[in-house]
Amino acid sequence: MDHSRPLADRFLVTALAFALITLATACDSGTQEPDAPAVPVEFGAAGTATEPSGDSTGVPTQPRDESIAADRFPRTLPEGLKAEVPESFPSNIPIYPGAQAAQGASGEVKGIPRAGVQLLSNDAPTDIFGFYEDALKGNGWDITDAKNDLQSGTISATNDGCSTIVFVQASPKGGSDIFVLNECDRSAS
Repeated sequence: MDHSRPLADRFLVTALAFALITLATACDSGTQEPDAPAVPVEFGAAGTATEPSGDSTGVPTQPRDESIAADRFPRTLPEGLKAEVPESFPSNIPIYPGAQAAQGASGEVKGIPRAGVQLLSNDAPTDIFGFYEDALKGNGWDITDAKNDLQSGTISATNDGCSTIVFVQASPKGGSDIFVLNECDRSAS
């Protein structure tokens, strides 16, 4: 029996979570500021879900899905991470319809802008994988690698000096976890 695939999947999820935390700590100023007051999410604001459209622009058109179980969200977030899609998240990478942000961060590392988000969805990994593969291609991304099975999938893509990786993993609590990491080194293009 081959146990290497689940171990590899756990390693990738751990690596992606570590990347989000590293991104957050790179943005940390070292000062503790009070949390901003909660503001209701408006249509079109970062962090809302998008409805797939013919042009896959990623423009939000519907509110977040409230049916995702609360126990799927982290109880606490490391300093620098917020339960939202970062404002600097690329507009040509759509947010999966009905997904909710569990954690996200953005900042610069050695002058290179980076953004990352973990999303939660009630949908199967294969549905989410297909959505992102089509949406990225439709938005001008070149798919450099794509691997998919029933439990997980990974897409790597480039576009105009930017690189992104989308990782989708079946959640043990049902649905899927989606990790999207992006960096843009415009000087390399």
